Amino acid sequence: MTRHACLLLALASTLHAASLWPQFRGPSGQSTAANETIPAEIDTARNLLWQTALPGGASSPVIVGRRAFLTGFADGKLITLGVNLTDGTVAWRHETTPEKLETYMEKLGSPAASTCATDGERVVSYFGSYGLSCFGLDGQLLWEARLPVAQSKDGFGTGTSPIIHDGLVYLLRDEVGPGNGLYAFDIKTGAQVWKRSREEFRVSFGTPVVWDGVLVALGDSRAKGYDLKTGEERWLLRGLAAYPCTTPTPGVDGNLYIATWSPGGSADEPMPTFDDLLKMMDKDGDGRISRAEMAGTPFKDFFDVNDKNHDGYWDRSEWEGNINWMKRGKNAVLAVKPGGHGDITESHVIWNNEKGAPYVASPLYYDGKLFLVKDGGFATLYDAASGKLLYEKQRIGVPGDYYVSPTYVNGRIYLATTKGTLVVLDAKTTDKPTVLSKLDLGEYLAASPAFVDGRIYIRTKEKLFAFGNK
Repeated sequence: MTRHACLLLALASTLHAASLWPQFRGPSGQSTAANETIPAEIDTARNLLWQTALPGGASSPVIVGRRAFLTGFADGKLITLGVNLTDGTVAWRHETTPEKLETYMEKLGSPAASTCATDGERVVSYFGSYGLSCFGLDGQLLWEARLPVAQSKDGFGTGTSPIIHDGLVYLLRDEVGPGNGLYAFDIKTGAQVWKRSREEFRVSFGTPVVWDGVLVALGDSRAKGYDLKTGEERWLLRGLAAYPCTTPTPGVDGNLYIATWSPGGSADEPMPTFDDLLKMMDKDGDGRISRAEMAGTPFKDFFDVNDKNHDGYWDRSEWEGNINWMKRGKNAVLAVKPGGHGDITESHVIWNNEKGAPYVASPLYYDGKLFLVKDGGFATLYDAASGKLLYEKQRIGVPGDYYVSPTYVNGRIYLATTKGTLVVLDAKTTDKPTVLSKLDLGEYLAASPAFVDGRIYIRTKEKLFAFGNK
């Protein structure tokens, strides 16, 4: 095992002891709780400990001490909450009314989509419509860092989350507005330590990670590594998807794993031409597509995203501009070795493929393997060291969109559909995905669960569930 891998394991162990589940995707952003003992079958009748109503949102729970911390949105207010782990009661609630709400895609997004982060003493929440707020674990407001209202490309809304490392809060804002940039703030005071312009990037819905002594941030078509203390650029990696929604994964083998997918990013999955769309939806033959004509099609939820001039129609120039943007990138699944400087596209990529690349659910490294789940319910498994495909786009048997990042827990993989079905796979099988159990929670589910002290905490749109052995 490399020295870097040993340090990563030590960091994950320390964070687990101090903060338990401190950020999006858990300790070190690895989405792994290898030693947790979670019930093999999650069932509301046998091992539901409690459930609590929440204001709507999509942020994942973070855990420290005796509480979970989340965000929500209700009645025009942005809400940060502390929830008692013993019984699910709300210990404290802080509300903020923004001067202006960021534009967001109501069906798939939320003004409360960003997951909090904690260093074990404080908890930081982030809203694209407001900025950062830092609280003591008992809810006292310590500081705020106001930022311009986020202007995400095409109005999808904010997806990124803050992380905390070595006394600094890091925040990525790839957007089309004045708040664009990569930021570092002092966790104790909220003072801005540095800001790095990201004007060449316009879209990223993932969260940065710390790996190999740098802060790694994905953006449209590229990734960059930045010095943690100064923000200076250390390296560049080209050849990623144009619309990255995933977060990179640091493997305990010392390598970094990246998987990005966008429509049109592969010759195997071309986007339809505008003429194809007209044949499919242009009922009145006027050469454009209205919202009414799009009803009942897979495109209906993305009408506003592609109606660039907001005239109530899709026209040829709008659609072809969208296709040209997507073609700038390339769908990719790849492994990167540490130690890079400058352009590392050719020098530090160990292997590169595109098979099974996911849209939203981030890649999962465990036991020398890389697991991916794609919308529609298709799983892919790689040998992480060589890039050899162990199985490719195998049906899980549970269709739907998969936005929740898969998590490895003691020989099992936990994942979920946006319709609210939790799926547990056997992580030991390497020829196909093997379903061990399923649970329908009956609500929209895009937040990734937290696994702590033999429990799994699952946040749906308007509830927080705690499952474990009674």
